[in-house]
Amino acid sequence: MLIYSLSFLLGILVFSLKNTLTISGFEWGVIFAIFFAVFVTFKQYKTHSIKMMILLLGFAWMGVFSAHILKSQVGTVYLNAPINIIGKISDLPKISNHKATFIFKVEQPFNAKVKLSWYGKNLPVLQANDQWHLRVTLKRNNGYQNLGGFDYEQWLFYKQIDATGYVRSSINNKLIKPNNGLSINKFRQNIKQTLSKFLNKLQFGGVLNALVIGDRTLISEYNWALFKATNTTHLSVISGLHIGLISGFIFLFTGFLWRQCAKCTLRAPALIIGSYFGLISALIYALIAGFSIPTQRAFIMAGVVFLSIIFRRYHTIWQLYGMALLLVLIINPLSIFSVGFWLSFYVVAIIIYGASQHKNRHWIVRLIYIQLLISLATMPLIAWFFNSGSILSPIANLVAIPIFSFISTPFALIGAIFAHLQLPLLTTLSFDIANQSLIILSVLLEYLQSFHFNQWHYTQVSSAEMLLLIIAILIAILPSALKLRKIAIVLLLLIVFHPSEKIIKGSAVVTILDVGQGLANVVRTQNHTLLFDTGSGYPSGFNIGDAVVIPYLRSKQIQYLDKIIISHGDNDHIGGLNSVLKAFNTLEIHTSVPNKIQATTTLCEKGRHWIWDDVLFEILNSDDNFKGNNASCVLKISTHSHSVLLSSDIEKKAEKYLISTQKDKLLSNILISPHHGSKTSSSDEFLEAISPKWVVVSSGYKNRFNHPAKVVVNRYKNHNINILNTSCAGQIEIFLGKDIVINQYRQDYARYYQRQCSAIFKK
Repeated sequence: MLIYSLSFLLGILVFSLKNTLTISGFEWGVIFAIFFAVFVTFKQYKTHSIKMMILLLGFAWMGVFSAHILKSQVGTVYLNAPINIIGKISDLPKISNHKATFIFKVEQPFNAKVKLSWYGKNLPVLQANDQWHLRVTLKRNNGYQNLGGFDYEQWLFYKQIDATGYVRSSINNKLIKPNNGLSINKFRQNIKQTLSKFLNKLQFGGVLNALVIGDRTLISEYNWALFKATNTTHLSVISGLHIGLISGFIFLFTGFLWRQCAKCTLRAPALIIGSYFGLISALIYALIAGFSIPTQRAFIMAGVVFLSIIFRRYHTIWQLYGMALLLVLIINPLSIFSVGFWLSFYVVAIIIYGASQHKNRHWIVRLIYIQLLISLATMPLIAWFFNSGSILSPIANLVAIPIFSFISTPFALIGAIFAHLQLPLLTTLSFDIANQSLIILSVLLEYLQSFHFNQWHYTQVSSAEMLLLIIAILIAILPSALKLRKIAIVLLLLIVFHPSEKIIKGSAVVTILDVGQGLANVVRTQNHTLLFDTGSGYPSGFNIGDAVVIPYLRSKQIQYLDKIIISHGDNDHIGGLNSVLKAFNTLEIHTSVPNKIQATTTLCEKGRHWIWDDVLFEILNSDDNFKGNNASCVLKISTHSHSVLLSSDIEKKAEKYLISTQKDKLLSNILISPHHGSKTSSSDEFLEAISPKWVVVSSGYKNRFNHPAKVVVNRYKNHNINILNTSCAGQIEIFLGKDIVINQYRQDYARYYQRQCSAIFKK
């Protein structure tokens, strides 16, 4: 069963890597070739033939499932313009900082699942399953596309969300029908409201709320960062571990009580009765958590075990594991896009293996062994998914897992039951015990977090290298009697000495990151790195520095920044700076707005220049009397053969000044478009002076400024300039070597579920 499940998984994975939903002629050829091979060799190689057929079934199932999801996406006629919709709130709304975010099931004028944001100081009360009439603007699913960054478009596809948008201010926004009936989400909403008066004042109240109903929106940023720094985030929300422990406890407890009744055991074995109650408790806990995809997965894994006992089908543990895996993939093949899917099944497999080792040792020794085994074995996945990890996580989890499992989670659930029974004293006592256990745990986690060596960072590599690393670690943890560990050393050496990206002397790489409506450029030479602007920051705390810039720099294994240039003080250029400065030591900061930066800075001054690895950097600044956009730092980067001009947000006034004072230095092969392609910039005279072959526009998808302006695009066309836009291309990487090589992230890493886009213009 396990090998068949893995074959089905492989078929799903193969389809997930496609860049189009349609099957190409070559792919049809491969499929027919497999069918033919199976037909010819079925009798002789029956087992292998079945595996290949199951692989094709996985491939086909992923295609059918994906086509169904993409077919339901909102039609173009309803996008990017105000429309009226009617539907229901289908999950618990997230309320914070004058903003509500919620999933809305649209019923009219189309059927779809959309993610909406509602801004305002006096927002109405939003309840799960309430029916609303709303005035909204929707747009196609979109996210930043950069190396090392979070793939928001993939996440939306995984969540089966058809579009995103926001609620407009309108008298048409009104509640049609409140949900007064029975529903899981309404029940969860009531629990949340009941618990809020007990949890709001507790330091870890948000965590206890997450443990009861799976809603992590109330976890504070500090607590979340603490769990993340010690790799214990999986414990802070309802997970497979919690569902397994609760259902396992109910299974053992009810079985124990049943055995106390002799007549009862004659009617039905205690093992069967315990399994029924264990299954029911797992289902109830999963439903209270909203029956989200992770809780569905945990329920399936627990359910397979209990049902095998109930039906007295005594399979091996690996057969049950394979059944659970197959069921999860059949119910939702998009699970492969979830980090939790890979970590949960991977960790369970390690636990199954680890539990079979050292059976004669003391249980404490075996527990420590399994925990260390999990920490070592999950390193490749943690590195791949998060680009970083905690060296001290084995110690953190060794203490945190028992505390969460036997104190925090049980007392949080007991407190919720007491709250429902309206027993405030017992409710308060239960929550206080749970909260105090987490306070004590946080002391240890803060201590572990304080060690500077605790966090390690990892450069993203190919999937093949990650697979080799997993195989090497799995071989390393095999019993020594098999004498295979030398192979693990060989595999690790192959990974370590695999040739990585090298920038030769005299060359440079300029990366225009996809940051939406803003600017963030990274310039690398053989031994140096410069960051030009850092994108936006928002009142919610989200900023491009954390979301895009830092992950990209980590993915390139950059340890520090030689220079940062903040061109001017607009939020879309300076908003991510503080996060970057916290993450990286920086030798020098140049800027036109030193008063807006708390660190030591120097002014961008005309004539300032330096040479890194035979690459010339020159600051071509405008008149000292200019303010705002026109005062932006302008940087030219030149190799022996090519050059790039980074013009930030300068407008026609500054362009004219540069032409009159430094025209001889403006000539460049590539221009980073002034002011995101605004009609206030990119004058004909400026373009003639630069004479670029390419212009790169950094602008947001369907941005409210309509950048780049049509008049500017036409001007670029008239000058026979090739145009690239980050809103269309994603991250754009320009290699300045003997030749100019330009890579577009959306094109190079295209997937069928991502927003499709083509270049604006190419001569």
